[in-house]
Amino acid sequence: MQLLSANLDIFYRLVVDPLYIQALINTAIFIGFGVTLKLVFALLLSGFLAYYSKVKIVKMLGVIYLLPWTIPAISAALSFRWTLDYDYGLLNHLLTDIGLPKIRWLLDYQTAIMSVIIFHIWKWSPMWTLMLFAGRKGIPEELYEAASIDGATLLQRFRYITAPLISKLFFVCLLLSSIWSLGEFEAVWLVTMAGPNQMTHLITTLGFKYTFLDANIGKGLAAYMSLLPLVSVLILLLLLITREEK
Repeated sequence: MQLLSANLDIFYRLVVDPLYIQALINTAIFIGFGVTLKLVFALLLSGFLAYYSKVKIVKMLGVIYLLPWTIPAISAALSFRWTLDYDYGLLNHLLTDIGLPKIRWLLDYQTAIMSVIIFHIWKWSPMWTLMLFAGRKGIPEELYEAASIDGATLLQRFRYITAPLISKLFFVCLLLSSIWSLGEFEAVWLVTMAGPNQMTHLITTLGFKYTFLDANIGKGLAAYMSLLPLVSVLILLLLLITREEK
């Protein structure tokens, strides 16, 4: 703390650093799109798995779908990176086989940040799908049976039964996912290595760069501390929701 409290010059140098501003924008994009799309996808897929839970092939697909979550993050990230390699990656190889041009997945900013988000969704959506699936299975079947007898459509059953009963669970998952995703490191450091030209840094990877690569501990700590207000707000909201539930 002495490094941070010595003077405010560290924070000033941090906020005027273009790399920090870019990392802040990337973090907002990552949380805004990555977390939202991940939870919406998990909500939809959990509904599919719950609706067809008695179909054997769906049970098998559900088990296969969980595999990305079980793979160690380092192995998954490095495999994903090699899949997107411009010269030797599997995706570009398939594109050239069908006569399409190669895509600069990790060499352009737009596709690189998109690749980070896709990896994050692919890696972590199974866990949230499982949590929402468990929440759906906790809803009494009698409610759906009564709604079906009354002629309710699938969409109406979701709107009037499922949504109200799992809304708090969904928002708890959303807040938890946002808090944990603010600490995401592997998706950037191992997939894009913060490239191209250090344009895909998140605050977590930038703090690591400042601290260990630039040997600037004060600036690195300041970068991490800059997330503290947002994390505090998210934790407060989470406590309010869970307290309300009690």
